[in-house]
Amino acid sequence: MEFVVRRNDLLRELQLFQGIVERKNTIPILANVLMEAKDGHLRFLATDLEVGLRSKCEASVAKGGSLT
Repeated sequence: MEFVVRRNDLLRELQLFQGIVERKNTIPILANVLMEAKDGHLRFLATDLEVGLRSKCEASVAKGGSLT
């Protein structure tokens, strides 16, 4: 995965997820945010099994991919 995104855009998106993603969770995957880079956007996804959030911001994507 290879992309370029404005710092302020990335920070704004990640701050939205702070209330959903908790470090002290009994199910480890719930402490992550899924990031996908493709089609000129970064997409973010997270859930705590009660609340889910999806978001995206513009990015220059040279090579698509995903990570948590």
